[in-house]
Amino acid sequence: MSDRNTVYIGNKPPMSYVMAVIRTFNMLGANSVVLRARGRAISTAVDVAEIARQRFISDIQLSKIEIGTENLPTREGGTRGVSTIAITMEKKSETSTKEESTPPSVDVLEVKGVGGNRAEKLREAGYPTASSLAEAVPTELSQKVGISENLSAKLIESAKELLKQG
Repeated sequence: MSDRNTVYIGNKPPMSYVMAVIRTFNMLGANSVVLRARGRAISTAVDVAEIARQRFISDIQLSKIEIGTENLPTREGGTRGVSTIAITMEKKSETSTKEESTPPSVDVLEVKGVGGNRAEKLREAGYPTASSLAEAVPTELSQKVGISENLSAKLIESAKELLKQG
């Protein structure tokens, strides 16, 4: 990402920065914009992101928020820590929207804690994929497969974790 896709937030009114975000997306054709701020300007950066997203450009989403601390020199010769934030906004693409709405089809055997025999039992009970297992209710899963509710809950959680990674 180039520096031209970065908007540095300072003391100007929020709408000045909102216009810079709109310009970067529309006129420069950028797919993402990073808002960077530190210290007191952090709240302005958050306002800019929300105003741009909710009022002006409906097809952008916040993809990453990074926080940190910079050590800046003081007049006395020491340093002091100043909080920083970087908010990355990206255009929503049709493929990412489609991916979000349809979970990937991952075989139940890929879920941590599921071996060959248990995978077969899960398939027979109507849970052939990780996504179907992730949507299961522990008590129902326990009854259908013949395992404890505690194990059912663990398998469901493992399936959710697997889908987050993929």
